[in-house]
Amino acid sequence: MNRRRPILVLMIDDDPEFASSLVSRALKYQVIIHYKQNLKDGLDALETNSKYQAIILDGKAPIDANQLYGTESENFVFEAILKLKEIELTQGRLLPYCVLTAWSAQLENALRDRAKIFDKKQIALSEQLLTDMFEYLHEGVAQLEETRIIHLHPEIFDFASKYLDNEDYSFLMALLMAKPTSKREQIIEKLAFLRRLEESLLNIFCKEVLQVDPLLYGMDGQSRTKDLIELVKNRKLAPLHISFLTYVIYTTLSAIVQHKAPENSEYNQYPVTSYTLQTFTGAMLEMILWVKESIEKGPREGSLMTDYLPPQSRKRNE
Repeated sequence: MNRRRPILVLMIDDDPEFASSLVSRALKYQVIIHYKQNLKDGLDALETNSKYQAIILDGKAPIDANQLYGTESENFVFEAILKLKEIELTQGRLLPYCVLTAWSAQLENALRDRAKIFDKKQIALSEQLLTDMFEYLHEGVAQLEETRIIHLHPEIFDFASKYLDNEDYSFLMALLMAKPTSKREQIIEKLAFLRRLEESLLNIFCKEVLQVDPLLYGMDGQSRTKDLIELVKNRKLAPLHISFLTYVIYTTLSAIVQHKAPENSEYNQYPVTSYTLQTFTGAMLEMILWVKESIEKGPREGSLMTDYLPPQSRKRNE
C-alpha cells in the first residue's frame, strides 16, 4: 500500500469494542481514529480540536452520556449530520463524513443523498469494504483546502501537529489560508494570530530546547516574550536573521495589535496591507523551522552554552 500522510478521524460510536478494533485496523491505511461514545462528546471534541479532518458516524448512538441504554434511534444520525453542518458554517471548515452502521438497510433510503453508508457487519469481516471506506475518507480529505496547505508546507505541519495546541494550530491554518484583502480589521485580526504564535513558539523553544520552564521569564516586570527574545539574541541561539525577525514581529505587532499607539506615533493607524500580512507570515514560518531544527538537533553551533535561567531566577537558586 502506498504511503501517504495520515488523516485524523473522529468516530462517534457507542460500541467501544468495535471502535477499538477499528482503531487498530485503521492504522495500516494511514488513518488515525479517536472515538467518542455519544454525540455531545463528539461535537465538543470537534469544536475544540481543529486537527480532526473527517468523521465516522454510527447509525444509532446516544445523544449524550445520560441517555438510557436501549433508547438510541436513527434520529441520532440526522441530528449528527445537522450539527456537523452547523460546525462547518460557524468554523468555516469542511468535514468529510460517512455513516458506518449495522442499520444500513433501514437508513439507506433516508440517507441516500446525504451521506455515504457502510455496513458495520460486513466491514467487520471484509478487508475490501474497509479499504473502500478509508479510501472514501482519504479522497474527501484530499479535496480540502486545508490538505493542499498542509502538502505545501509538510515540515511546518509536522511541527504544528506535534507541538502547537488546537488554538495555535487553527491560527496557523487561518494565516496560510488567508485570501488577499484590503480590509484593515481583517488584516489586524490575522496579525494578532501572528503575535500569539510568536509567544507560543518562544515558549516551545524554551521548554523543548533549553529545558527551562518559560514561566521563569518575565518575572522582573518585563514581558516573558521580550525576555526570551533578548535571551535568543544575547546567547546567539538563532541565526542573525531569526533574531531580527523575532524582534521585529514582537515590537511592530505589539504596537499595532496589542497597544493603543499615541497619535504622534508611527504605529498609529499603521498602514497595513495584505503584503504586510504575507511578510510577517513568511517570517513566522522561518521561526517555526528554526524551532523545529533546534528541537531535533539541539541549540545551534556557536551559541553561548551558559545557564539559561533568567538573572532573577539564578539569584534565587544561588
